[in-house]
Amino acid sequence: MGDDSVPHLSAERIARAGIGIADAEGLEALSMRRVATDLGASTMALYRYVTSKDDLVAIMVEAALSDVPLPDTPPQNWRHGLERAARRDWELYHRHPWILAKVLVTTRAHFSPALAADSESAFASFDGLALEPADAFRYMFMFASYVQGVALTYVSDVEAERRSANTARRKGTSPEVVRAPLFAPGAYPRLGPAMRAGADPWDLDGLFLAGLAGVLDGIEADLTRRGLTGRSG
Repeated sequence: MGDDSVPHLSAERIARAGIGIADAEGLEALSMRRVATDLGASTMALYRYVTSKDDLVAIMVEAALSDVPLPDTPPQNWRHGLERAARRDWELYHRHPWILAKVLVTTRAHFSPALAADSESAFASFDGLALEPADAFRYMFMFASYVQGVALTYVSDVEAERRSANTARRKGTSPEVVRAPLFAPGAYPRLGPAMRAGADPWDLDGLFLAGLAGVLDGIEADLTRRGLTGRSG
């Protein structure tokens, strides 16, 4: 059992311990008791720095976002700005899959200084286009929904693999056994060939970048149709 007066404790260190647990095992494994054990402290000692598990997750989000620094130079143009914002977020979700659920676009706004700074940086991509705020929001909603939608696929795979690893080992099965009916010749004459061509092997990074280009092409076409300076070259 830890000592209530552990001198090495700080909110930052507690957050980093929480991130380590969530990265390896998911948020479901996170608890104040678990963090305290990993730090060699008592659970009560943690409450001097964080007030609850929700507070702990909030400071974990701030710390994790700081791991992927914002650009320190302005974008070359709006498209370059959104491309690097997308790549930054994609890297963030790979480093910390658990964070996606805490930063999803939602009508129930939750304030986070680091997340607000991230969004402000992305919105700055539209500087110089004379967009109305509502139009900037519409484009950003389309962009963020795409990035986070594909990230959900990645995060779901990570979580599914984590949950099924022990089960598969116990039963001696593999994902290929489950997928076999889908790939049986003629079983699904449209779905089967498409999956074999596009997702076997699965290249989610490539699919993400290809889809991102399509989303940005759509924004560019809309900007051009409206007579705004939409060209990215």
